[in-house]
Order: sequence, then structure tokens, then C-alpha cells
Amino acid sequence: MADDFDVIVVGAGMAGSSAAIRLAQGGANVLLLERGAEAGSKNLSGGILWGHDLDRILPEWWHEMPVERHIVRKRFGFLSTDSAVSFDFDDATWRREPYVAHSVLRARTDAWLAKKAEEAGATVVTSVPVDRLNWEGSRVHGIVQGGETMTAPVTILADGANSRLALGTPIRPQPRLDPAATELGIKEVYQLDPGRIEERFQLGPGEGHAEEWVAGQFVPGVMGGGFLYTNADTISVGLILNIQSLFGRGVYSQELIEQFRLHPTIAARLKGAELVEYGAKLISSGWASRPAAFHGDGWMVVGDAAGFVFSNGIVIQGMNYAIRSGLEAAETALGSKKAKDSSASRLEEYHRRLESTGILSDFRDFESMDRVKWNSRFYTVYPRFATALFHALLTETGARKQPIRKIVRAAQKTAGLRTTTLLKDGASLARDL
Repeated sequence: MADDFDVIVVGAGMAGSSAAIRLAQGGANVLLLERGAEAGSKNLSGGILWGHDLDRILPEWWHEMPVERHIVRKRFGFLSTDSAVSFDFDDATWRREPYVAHSVLRARTDAWLAKKAEEAGATVVTSVPVDRLNWEGSRVHGIVQGGETMTAPVTILADGANSRLALGTPIRPQPRLDPAATELGIKEVYQLDPGRIEERFQLGPGEGHAEEWVAGQFVPGVMGGGFLYTNADTISVGLILNIQSLFGRGVYSQELIEQFRLHPTIAARLKGAELVEYGAKLISSGWASRPAAFHGDGWMVVGDAAGFVFSNGIVIQGMNYAIRSGLEAAETALGSKKAKDSSASRLEEYHRRLESTGILSDFRDFESMDRVKWNSRFYTVYPRFATALFHALLTETGARKQPIRKIVRAAQKTAGLRTTTLLKDGASLARDL
């Protein structure tokens, strides 16, 4: 009996739609399923798209995709209770085409990508909450939805970090996500006139600004970072919180994002803006959240579902890895179709592609950064130390000037930072970088 499709892709986010586009371009009969009312309705990102990988399937995509602004400046810094220390990176090459990064709103970009998949020849069906994978022993042979089975030699899972189809199966044997390897992303979107955005952030028409903060003003023990991105006529702000650090703190995530939004530095960015959207999502935390395998007999897993969200403590990137992994899975599936072989040994090519394109090496090389990233002192002691240090260095009080070594020691005392702790953390940072 013939299969219904050559490939079934579950999830119409960046990974799933990119895979479906490439599969359709390669002549495969592909079904793209999305449980949201439309593609993008359940996806959430800060977010900055580094879209070089899209060049492979959609040349000059940025001219057509509904991106918001091309990023020309990034800011990184520390927030203490009422102060901030930051540095900017402004690169002239980012101001010229082809632009390296764009701010995006996923409801718009994902809907556009799904439409591109349909135009390429994929069958796209929304509002379909897939019940489970169709397991035949150790093999996946399509999916089951509403009591109906749809078959395909290859199924690609692109259904996000909290993959309902993978958890509790050989793909992810554990029944739930590990809180130590999972983060909570919260985002609010504020509307503001484009001219005011450009004036406030010193931007030209179409130019964008991005900020990422180590947030040290929260409840002791809660670890998280904040972000702010300019869109065409809105500003996206939000937090990424370590879920395990929230346990037993007696604090709710909405209280933390309010603290972030009301911080003097962030509040000044949002003055006069109106809240128009908010949402939250789970984020797989890099290498520690990877599945038992990335492929098996009749299946591959891509994007967030595979744990492909990169964070080194300064930047967090997921969409580029989602697109790239989706494309490599698609290429593997096209090879499988040609060979008429969807066995685990044939789909091993996907793992080799993940290696050759640098995805797996990126995560392996930075695996140890979690020890740095989730050092609680970076969210409490070091923001206080940095702001106290620069307050003393930059504030004129009329008093006698102090040697810098005394200013540093005074800032350490204010922050409760011992020299031995500073040296220990410095050594750890040097070892794990």
C-alpha cells in the first residue's frame, strides 16, 4: 500500500517551513502540519533573525519577507536595581545590503514562510494538533491525528521545545522537560510611532537597534536576562529566565517582567508606548536539552525540538539553527526518497550534515558555558559591582580623587565581592570560554 506522502513535517515554524520548502523544491510530496490556527500564531521570539541560511532556498528573501528593521547596532550590559552599565557595537557593514540581521515578529514571518512552502508545492494544513507518532515497533511511519493515520517514510519533528510527540518516546525518553535545561521566555510588544523609535534610538529609516541585558534587579537566586528589539512601529521587550531558579522563590514571572520594564533604563525606552501584545514560551537550553538522538528509523528532529538554541551568555540565537537544521533534514529526506530507504542507517546522513555545517560543533564547543551562564553571582553580585564601579569612576562629587585600585575595592565591598571570588570566577571564565 502506497504511503500518503513522501515526508510529513510537524510544526510550521522556521525549521518546519524551511524543510517543507526545500522538500517541495526537490520534488517531494510533503505535508506540513501546524496545530495553530495559522503558522506563527503559536510561535514567539524576541527576536533577531540571522537569515543567511534562507539564501539557499529563497534568494534575496529579505526583500519580500515581512521583516521589521535591519539591525545596525547591538548593546550588551548589566542592570542593577536602578543603574546600568553597557557597551555598544555599531558596525558600518551592518548598514549595507545584504543586511546580516533583522528584527522580526514571528506571526508575520512564519505565516509568510508557510505560504512559500505552499507555493513551492507543499500541502500545508493548520489547526491540526497531532496526537502521536505512528510507531511500528522502533520505526516511525507517519502520524496519528483524530484516530486517522497518515503515513510517510520520513517524519520530521519541528514542534518546538516542549515537543509533545517526542516526550516519553525513544526520541526523548523522559516524560517531561528537565527544568535545569529549560528556560522561560516572556515577551511584551509596545506600539510606538516609527519616527519616535528612530529619534529615540538614533536610527535611520528601516534601521534597527537591539539590546541584551544581564538583569540583576530580581529576587535573590532568580537568574535571567532581558532583551529589547526595535520593530517597524513597535518595540519588543522581554526576559529569558532559568526555570529551575524560579522554584521556591515565591515570585511570579509577570512580576519579574514588570520589574524589568519599570527599570529606569528600560522605562525610558518605552516612554509613551502602548502595550499591544504579550506572550511566553519554553526554550530548550542548548546541548543539555538535546534528545536521545537527532534521527532514527523513519524520523528526524530539528530546531527547538532538537535543542538547537544557542546561548553563550552574551547572545541567544535559535532561528538560524532552526532554518539550517530544517534544510539539512530536508536534504537527507530527499536522498532517502531517491534511495527508497528511510532506515536509521540511511538517515544517519542528517547527523553527518549537522556536523559538517557546524551546528553540533557550536553546541559542543560552548557546552561548558552553562557553568558560567548560570553562575548566580553574574545576576546579583557582578551587576552591583559594575554599576558601583562606574558610578564612582564617572561621578564628580567635589571630593578628593581616589586611586582606581581604591575605587575597585570600594565597589567590591559595595557588591559583596571578595577578591578570591573574583579570581575564582575569572579562572572559571577563562577555562570555559
